Amino acid sequence: MAKAGARQGWCAVLCLHMTWLFSTGLIKGLGVMLPSLVEQFSAPTWVIGWMVTIVSGVACFTGPLTGVLNAWFGPRIVVVASGMAAGTAMVVSSFTTDVLQMTLILALVAGPGLGISLILTRTLVGMHFTDNYATANGIGSSGHAVGLVLIAPFTQLLLDTYGWRGAMLLLGGLSMHLAPCGALLRTPPRETHSYEALPASEHDQRVSQAHSADKKTACCKRKDDILARFGCSVCLRIAYWRAAIVLICFRFVPALWVVYFVSHAQAKGFSAYDAVMFTTAAGAGSFVCKIASGLVVDRGLMSLRWAMSLCIVVASSTLICISWTNSYWSMMVSAFCHYGANGAVGSFCDIYTKELLGVEHLGSAMSWMELMAAVLQLAFGFFPGWIYDQTRSFDLAFVIMGGIQALPLVSLFMEWVMKRRQQRA
Repeated sequence: MAKAGARQGWCAVLCLHMTWLFSTGLIKGLGVMLPSLVEQFSAPTWVIGWMVTIVSGVACFTGPLTGVLNAWFGPRIVVVASGMAAGTAMVVSSFTTDVLQMTLILALVAGPGLGISLILTRTLVGMHFTDNYATANGIGSSGHAVGLVLIAPFTQLLLDTYGWRGAMLLLGGLSMHLAPCGALLRTPPRETHSYEALPASEHDQRVSQAHSADKKTACCKRKDDILARFGCSVCLRIAYWRAAIVLICFRFVPALWVVYFVSHAQAKGFSAYDAVMFTTAAGAGSFVCKIASGLVVDRGLMSLRWAMSLCIVVASSTLICISWTNSYWSMMVSAFCHYGANGAVGSFCDIYTKELLGVEHLGSAMSWMELMAAVLQLAFGFFPGWIYDQTRSFDLAFVIMGGIQALPLVSLFMEWVMKRRQQRA
């Protein structure tokens, strides 16, 4: 990688890190404020929880627009504008007076801004790194872990000091710092072509031929161009669905975990600060596992698929066994192991997708996978809160979430079986 290319690669890693940090700050901040918002708006728990998952889900619906916006404006303008939009929406939402107003502002402005930036920066990291991609992606996506470690206790401090309105106002100001990070990105230069001069007669002949051919194919080219920009064709490939199952499950469940875990810990009898400390341990586990897993895979100490399988088992089993984790240290260990495994699989998803589909389809595949995960969040994001309202416990909801996270093992097992058959044939 050339020096300029390496510099841009690490700028993309920085932007990815900060985008993950601020998107986690928004969702986890709302999760920490969930009990306060339930009391403030006199709404059921499932309504506020669903509002948070709607904000997270709608962000992913704008993913397919990322390629079009990047082609029109370039990554710098897109990330700068997205950071300003997200921060401004969070500031404005601090003045809302009901749940619907807050949902509309955050879902239609803040969520898409962070969602587009996330897809774009993940794609840029994949384009800039061939060697040590797992390590670079782990560093970039560790912003999610840093957000859990720093934003959760910081939000609780702001909540106790300034109330939920002051907390949203200050979190919005912090989110605007994504804009100067995006300013570091450079728009790739346009391709230029040089042509040799032709004799006059030959030149005229070729121009007339090209002109007639262009008339016939111009309409088809425009249609193909539009489909290529949105990347719809990638969904027709079997390899896409192999990667999609992993990413969708490990976007849907962690999104619900972030929203409901603080309330889950408080329902077990822990204080608000104890619950925040559990999320801090979860963030620390995610940070450690993201970096360590990247080094393990890049150094060849473990294959990508075996590492993914191990982390999926850990993430799923910690949720299935949540009913037996009632002490302080068992909750701390469970949060550390569960979200550490989540973080590793989340980082592996990008590498797995790039390996199956190639870098040229990476952005399109990510966009449509995130959109499908968003559909699940919008449709079922309320169910942990609804189960709590019915049973006064989140245990059953977390066990169901653990079962969902085990589903990618079936896809990986089927891929292993198919490879064994091909080797024998």
